[in-house]
Amino acid sequence: MNSDNKESRSNSGHTTGALCQAFVALAILAALLLLPASEAGESRGNGPSAPGFIAASGPWVDCNIVTDFKQVGPNLIITVDITETFSGTLDGCYTGTERDVVYKNGSATFHGSGIFTGVVEGQSGTMVMTYEGTATSQGVASANWVLEQGTGGLTNLHGQGTFEGTLVALQTSRCTPPDPTVCDGGMFGGTYSGTLHFAP
Repeated sequence: MNSDNKESRSNSGHTTGALCQAFVALAILAALLLLPASEAGESRGNGPSAPGFIAASGPWVDCNIVTDFKQVGPNLIITVDITETFSGTLDGCYTGTERDVVYKNGSATFHGSGIFTGVVEGQSGTMVMTYEGTATSQGVASANWVLEQGTGGLTNLHGQGTFEGTLVALQTSRCTPPDPTVCDGGMFGGTYSGTLHFAP
């Protein structure tokens, strides 16, 4: 066998070995991704004592009570008090204030802030929630939210995400008024999603 063939076989062997190592690494990675979070070494549900990222999702419904309403040029400026029921990963009640700017074409922008009181992954406490978003003239809303400044078991929790919603029929829920007819700004409902993180 000449030296060129030896070198070719040697290079081929190195390439095959490298490919085998790459496939093994990918197989291990795939196996870890398929494991439950606890087996893969990712913390979920253990609160501040075991930091981890948590995928948050669930439904919400709120009641809007108008506290201020004025026309500024072609736009309407509306301020509402909100009580809201969260279910799913965020399990609790939100109370806050929202300011809406409704434009001549019926679309709107809004921003709000308030206090979420409830349970996340077995940990209870309060958090400041802020959000801002837009609504179409058909009343379909989407927004970005942030959770921070936690207390109690949620002291080290931080989170962010999005929610979508639309106008819903008057109804009762755990955190909204027992008489939904007081919701003169309407009731909205939808779903939220995002990521939460218990810091060390």
